[in-house]
Amino acid sequence: LNDRYKELDTLLNKGTTKHTRQQIKDEFDRLKANVNFFGSATMTTVNITTTRPNLVEVLKLTAEVLKDPIFPADELEKLRSEQLSQLESGRSEPQAIAFRKFQRHLTPYEKADPRYVQTFDEKVADLKAATLDEVKKFYKENYGITPGSTIAAVGDFDAVEIKNLMNELFGTWKSPAAYARMEGKLFNTP
Repeated sequence: LNDRYKELDTLLNKGTTKHTRQQIKDEFDRLKANVNFFGSATMTTVNITTTRPNLVEVLKLTAEVLKDPIFPADELEKLRSEQLSQLESGRSEPQAIAFRKFQRHLTPYEKADPRYVQTFDEKVADLKAATLDEVKKFYKENYGITPGSTIAAVGDFDAVEIKNLMNELFGTWKSPAAYARMEGKLFNTP
C-alpha cells in the first residue's frame, strides 16, 4: 500500500461494465440521490443522500459502482492532472504547506505505512508513476467487505428491508486482503 491509491475511490463512479460515467450520473440524478465516494489509506466511505422511495435503487447502483468499476484510462489521466495541478499550486500556498507539515507532525508513520503523509515531492512522484494496471491490481487485491466494515443508515427507511438488501448486495463481496487492525500513533512526541 502507498499513497498513490488513496484517490482510487474517486475513480469508482467513472464507469462500470453496465453503465458509463454519464449514465451513472444521470441515474443518480433521476433517483434524486447525492452519492459521494471518499477514500483514505485504510478505508472507503460512501455517503448517500436520497429519498425513501429511491433508496433501494440507489443502493443497488452504488453496489454496482463499488463492485464492478472499469477504471477508464482517460479518467485516471484526468485525476492525475487535477491532483498534480493542486499539488503544484499548494507548494506555494502557506495554508497548504502548514497543513501538510501539521499532518506529518501529528501522524508520524514510516513510509511503508499506508497512513504515512507524503511530502509534496513524494506525492508528485507517486502520482506520475501510477499506472492503470497498478490501480486495477490494487482494487482486485484489496476491495471488498472486511471484518472491520461498518454500514450505517440514518433516516426514513425500513430497517429490515435495508439490512436484507445490504446482505444481498454485499454479503459475499469479501476483500481478498487479510484484515488487521492498525494501531494508531497520536502526536509526534519526543
